[in-house]
Amino acid sequence: MDTILGSTALIQKNMPLTRRRILMLLKEKGELTADELAEALGISAVAVRRHLTKLESDDLVTYREVQRGMGRPSYVYRLGEAAASFFPRRYEELAINVLETIRELYGKEAIDAIFRMRTDHLIQSYRSRISGQTLDARLEQLTRLREAEGYMPSWEADPDGTFILREANCPIFYVAAGCESACDHDLTLLTEVLDAEVIRTRHLARGDEACCYQIRPRTASTSPTGD
Repeated sequence: MDTILGSTALIQKNMPLTRRRILMLLKEKGELTADELAEALGISAVAVRRHLTKLESDDLVTYREVQRGMGRPSYVYRLGEAAASFFPRRYEELAINVLETIRELYGKEAIDAIFRMRTDHLIQSYRSRISGQTLDARLEQLTRLREAEGYMPSWEADPDGTFILREANCPIFYVAAGCESACDHDLTLLTEVLDAEVIRTRHLARGDEACCYQIRPRTASTSPTGD
């Protein structure tokens, strides 16, 4: 199955009502057979199984065999891993509230320290997996890492030797919106991991369609080992 990046609203909009009801029933009950789902929905077990086949192919539903008596085993269905994106979560709201509480208790400096520590940890993690000897090789490795994290990145080379990195999504957008330093530290992250000069030219937080970065090799004056 493709990487799950679509929003819950999009999933619900495109999904037939019966499949949405099946997911809701499995969320409420934990596990149900096709016959039990059919009874709850008021439709035939054959129709339910058609919907379950589609849901299973999308990793929204999985099943296990259960032996009940002397007959054939029953198939008991439950939510699959991908179903987590179907149900609303409030992690962002919780994170924002926690940061606001920290700001009130300890001041803006504490928030900055949190994002600085997060950036330091990410730099260490990225560096252990980015080993390219050239800037374009490092950029390609970085892009694969950021893609797995939901940034929807892409990059291209300009004829003048610079590179453009475009990130169409920000997984921490709503959290970072209340803390400018979060975006500043992200810029530091790219600079350190790529060992390059990085300038942000477009910014999701300003209303642009993506965060875009102009990237070029370090000059002698900006190199950590330079004068």
